[in-house]
Amino acid sequence: MHGNGNDQITNDVIEQVAALDVEDGREPNPSAAAFAAWNNEPPPAPTLKSDGVIATDITEAFTHAAQQLDVGQLVKDELFTLFEAVGALEIMDPKMDSGYLEPGETMDDDYDFTQPLLPEEIVGIIDQLICHEMAWHMGHPLGQTIFTSLYIDRLLDPCPTQINETYFDRSESASDEPLTFQILRAYCLGLVKSCSYVNERVKAEHYYEEEDFVTHTFNRSLLENIDIDDVLQLLLDTTKQLQLRNDISEKLKLALRCRLEFRETFLRTVEEADSRTSVENIKKHWQNLEGILPALKSSANLAKPVPASFSAKLQRKLASTVPPRPIVDLNWETAFDHMERLCRDGSVAAEVLTYYDSHSLMTFVAFFQARKPQPSVYIRTLLQHYIFGDMVILGTMSVRQILDDDLATTVLPAHKLLDRSNDEIEVPSDSRHQMANQMEVFRARAAGSYLDILRTICQNRCRIRRTLCRLIADWEVLQLDAEELDVDLRQYTKEEPIRDREISSEPVYSFPLSSWSYLYKLRQMEWLVQMGFELFVYQPDELATMYWYLQYLAKTRMRHLERIRGFNVRALNDARRKSPLSGEEQTQYINALSFINYSTMEAAATYGLADALSCLFTVLNRLLLIPTPPRPYSNDLYRYEVRMKPFQPIGLPELIPYDDLKTAVSQPEESLSDLLRYAADSAVGARKGFEVMSKLTAKDAFCQGSYDSWLANIKDCLKACIFTGITIAAVKKATESTGKEPNGIKIRVEIPPAGNGYHDWWVVPKVVPVV
Repeated sequence: MHGNGNDQITNDVIEQVAALDVEDGREPNPSAAAFAAWNNEPPPAPTLKSDGVIATDITEAFTHAAQQLDVGQLVKDELFTLFEAVGALEIMDPKMDSGYLEPGETMDDDYDFTQPLLPEEIVGIIDQLICHEMAWHMGHPLGQTIFTSLYIDRLLDPCPTQINETYFDRSESASDEPLTFQILRAYCLGLVKSCSYVNERVKAEHYYEEEDFVTHTFNRSLLENIDIDDVLQLLLDTTKQLQLRNDISEKLKLALRCRLEFRETFLRTVEEADSRTSVENIKKHWQNLEGILPALKSSANLAKPVPASFSAKLQRKLASTVPPRPIVDLNWETAFDHMERLCRDGSVAAEVLTYYDSHSLMTFVAFFQARKPQPSVYIRTLLQHYIFGDMVILGTMSVRQILDDDLATTVLPAHKLLDRSNDEIEVPSDSRHQMANQMEVFRARAAGSYLDILRTICQNRCRIRRTLCRLIADWEVLQLDAEELDVDLRQYTKEEPIRDREISSEPVYSFPLSSWSYLYKLRQMEWLVQMGFELFVYQPDELATMYWYLQYLAKTRMRHLERIRGFNVRALNDARRKSPLSGEEQTQYINALSFINYSTMEAAATYGLADALSCLFTVLNRLLLIPTPPRPYSNDLYRYEVRMKPFQPIGLPELIPYDDLKTAVSQPEESLSDLLRYAADSAVGARKGFEVMSKLTAKDAFCQGSYDSWLANIKDCLKACIFTGITIAAVKKATESTGKEPNGIKIRVEIPPAGNGYHDWWVVPKVVPVV
């Protein structure tokens, strides 16, 4: 009975379809169909013949109505929603319609997983997977890299829960799996497991997915249910079986073996890298991994690509609404270079676990993140894990230890406020109990701001500068809060002020906590300006202004450091008068004075070189040697507001008003020769400062653990000083030979693009004679 009903329905459908005379009696013309796209005339509308359907040709009426509309006018039905509009755009658009297929294209790939693979084809597939893995590390999504492998898809779909569920040919057992398939399967399992460790580490730390890394797995499991020991054992067993085979040439056997060893070592490395217990053990794993790379590179010529084993169609199976995108095709050289840097950076990043002092820690992170190319996101998140993991600094220290160490080597050497014995006093009326409570309030407030500096430096360079704009405002508030605490603590420390009419008519107190906050705020303000030069934010005609503002900040910091030094020396003399200093107290005073002296020297060198470049660019602007780009929607005042916007919330140092800043930069009362003389003198002073700094030891420069990077940076600054002096001399010679007329200057100025100068923070113009 059911069968007869279905037959009746089928017959009715056939009759209705037959009644649709789409071609209207015309014979199909293959040639006309093939060249229909080139025909300017639209094809005729089909004629529909069906009961209940009345077809009306609206072409003429629609065209006439459309001609009545003005340009830009939109007519929209109230019931035609935005969702429907976007849906209409998506249909049959290959960039929008995830289900769109080209003529002759199938939804799935017809790939035979049982076809035998040659050893050189296994090498080719593995090398392509290495390229995809490095492309993922560089920021491309898994859907365009590793997940485009048909063999990876075969392993992960459906989600395996144990390792014996991961065979490519589901009809086989482990005993009769070909060795080539076992090699590829073991490598793929190790690859996916490695990606799982990397992905979890990146997600656990602070990063920006839209800028750095894509952790989205498209609802695919990365073998979280399979133990790493099972994968490692499979890699080892496969390597042993490969060694016993005699039907594979020695070259191919070596190529396959080094790739299996590479995957095993990489998997062990990313597992061990999460540990913070042994610096040497972590470095050893990265160094072992790097040691395998030469054999990997030398055998790459044996690979035979198998492009059919990768397909963009697999993206349709992923949990994503985005249509298939092209596979990221990273060449072998680029992937190999990235792998080498990954190993080197991973080994260096582990050195942060060796703690020397808080300033050396800050220096290490700053210079490590400034490496070129910048370390990959995975390495940067590893660095965050080493520093902040579980809120235990470097795996062994509390946040309080870091803060107290920083305060002791800056503003509070051997001070009673940092005495740990204060915590044991429980009598509320005791001044030591009150000091401990107030200091704990300050630590709770300052800890987040202090750690945010380190966390910010671990981001990409553009994000660092953007985040600094917010951080300096936070440190401004911290400085004000610290000032109130300084006033409260004064009644417990019984501090005697400095009374000197030559300095101030009012008593002068040290304000240690506020001074410490102010010092860090000034340093971040300098970084903000300096990174503007590195990222090429400023136009050439703005360089004079921004270098002037940099020297203003550096000079302010230098004066503040001199104030801190004065109070530290006073505290040292008072302590010596009261009683002989212990060895620990003497060491703390020496370290604090050493840091203040070094910071003052560095601030003075920064001030000198920035002042020299500001004067030099002012001269070049006067001589019309730096072209001003057309700005129809901007003027000097608007640009001043944009450049100074991050500093507007800052109360100290005060923001320079526009008119005062313009006068200070242009120095209209000074002649060209005077400006060039000032520039030359400042460059010489900065050069001497950098020369002295280059001779300091790692301990004296507070850069233990990163001395080589610090020294290279100082030498680059020294080169920038020397080149600045040469440029000043060339401009001076040209102006003296041609007089004061700008049109008579026989030189032109070239501004080096970002990254092509001696130092990214010092943009030194190049003067070229005009023939």
